Amino acid sequence: TTSLNFSEGAKSLFTFIQYLWLYVSKLHKSLYKILAKTLFVGKKVIYLPTCHSTNDVASELIKKGGAHEGVIVITDNQTAGKGQRGNTWIAEPGLNLTFSLILKPKFLAASEQFNLNIAISLGIHKTLSIGGDGFKVKWPNDIYHKNKKLGGILIQNTIKNNSIEDSIIGIGMNINQTDFSLPTATSLRLISDQEYDLNSFLDKLCHNIESEYLKLKSGKIATLKEDYLENLLGYNEERLFRAGQEFRGTITGVSSTGKLQIQNLFEVREFDFKEVEFL
Repeated sequence: TTSLNFSEGAKSLFTFIQYLWLYVSKLHKSLYKILAKTLFVGKKVIYLPTCHSTNDVASELIKKGGAHEGVIVITDNQTAGKGQRGNTWIAEPGLNLTFSLILKPKFLAASEQFNLNIAISLGIHKTLSIGGDGFKVKWPNDIYHKNKKLGGILIQNTIKNNSIEDSIIGIGMNINQTDFSLPTATSLRLISDQEYDLNSFLDKLCHNIESEYLKLKSGKIATLKEDYLENLLGYNEERLFRAGQEFRGTITGVSSTGKLQIQNLFEVREFDFKEVEFL
């Protein structure tokens, strides 16, 4: 054995550090304890204090065969988060929700991928709407409050035998952050002027996402599409768009493959991701 000679002050400091480390470790383990009465979503949560991308971590889990449906990878600080159109998702550490959910929607054909976007978007929208009005889904799958962005969804699917083998649902939600570099960003705290418990909000989110996903699995796509359009930003409203050049039009629907349908003066045009911009 080796004996160490500490002064009483050093011993007290060492003991304090030990207790502090144990406390922080326990806090990290229980920080995202899922309480929702779900069947599978969030039953296993992998918490990482910091990581480059939760979608990348989830992808590695799938490759190693250790990812059951419903597993969540969540972090307080994502250093290389991805958004739509190749953008970077930036969030202040510890104030928001940044996580990836692994699903296995093998019941969906490759051509039905957008139906998964619809179900996930509605699950998020349903959670937010409990706190008030003004929340909308912006095609293809951003979450807005009035004209400001509150959250984003990035879905990465693996196709096998013309069906979706695995799906990684990356979700970033601005919850308690109050300072943003972009004037078009907002958070729940700015909207409601109150602070939110992240674990409690994640709990509700898991419940609602699973509920909408199970509707999709049971074949209720017509109902889901109706709800999606009802809560779609700009639906049946004349707006300004850009697709090479600016034009005025009205969103009239979304095709079965997820293309946005916009009526102008002469025709209904369909646009794929990145082909049209809201102005």
